[in-house]
Amino acid sequence: MNDILRRSAAHVFVVDVTSPTVVPGDLHHLGRVLRLRPAEVVTCSDGRGSWRACSWTGEGLEPAGEIVVEPAPRVRLTVALSPVKGHGTDDAVTKLVEVGVDGIILLAPLDHSVVRWELSRADSHMERLGRLVRVAAMQSRRVHLPVVSGPVEIERVLAGDGVALAEPGGDDQWADVTTVVVGPEGGFSPAEVSRARQRVSLGETILRADTAAVAAGFRLVAQHRG
Repeated sequence: MNDILRRSAAHVFVVDVTSPTVVPGDLHHLGRVLRLRPAEVVTCSDGRGSWRACSWTGEGLEPAGEIVVEPAPRVRLTVALSPVKGHGTDDAVTKLVEVGVDGIILLAPLDHSVVRWELSRADSHMERLGRLVRVAAMQSRRVHLPVVSGPVEIERVLAGDGVALAEPGGDDQWADVTTVVVGPEGGFSPAEVSRARQRVSLGETILRADTAAVAAGFRLVAQHRG
C-alpha cells in the first residue's frame, strides 16, 4: 500500500478525484466524529483505482497531490456466503473487505440455511451491506471498491470458473481457486456438495459460518497476493 494512503488521517470515496466533493454523511464523519484539524491529509478515491491526497479545510477537501491510478487486480477474488444469524453477516462482509477480497456474493437460501431473507426485504439488506462495504473500504484505504451482490442461487455461483466449495475433507491446493463458497450454520447438504467441481479445506477445526467466510477470504488473498 502507498505510504500516503497508509498514513492519511482519513480516506473517503468521491465521484471525481479531479474535483473531490465529499457527501454530507462523510463530511459529518470527518469534521464531527474524527474531528480533523485543518490541513490534515485526507485521501480520496473514485473507487475505480484513481486516488489523490487532499488537505482538509474544515468544510471539505482541497487537492494537495497528483492523481494516482492503481491498476485493477489481475485476478478478482470472491467469497460467496450464506446469510447467518445476528450480526454475523455484517461482520463477515466488513472483514472480507478489510482482508482484501474484490467481490462478495450473498447466496439465496440453501437446503440447511437458518436465516432466510424475505424476498421483499432482500433489496434493503443488500443496500445496508453496500454501505458497510463502503465504510470498510474507507477504513482499510482501498482504492478499488469491492462489489457486493445477491441473493444468488448457488448453482449459478458453482457454474463459474475457479470456484470451490469450502467443505471438510476438501483439497488443500488453492492455486486455481479464485472464488470460495461458504455454507450456512447447518452446512451444505449432500446434494449441494455433489454439484461442486472442486472442494477446499479451511483446516481441521469447526468454524462458525461467518468465521469460515473470513478465513476463506484471507486464504484467497494470501494465495494470490501474499
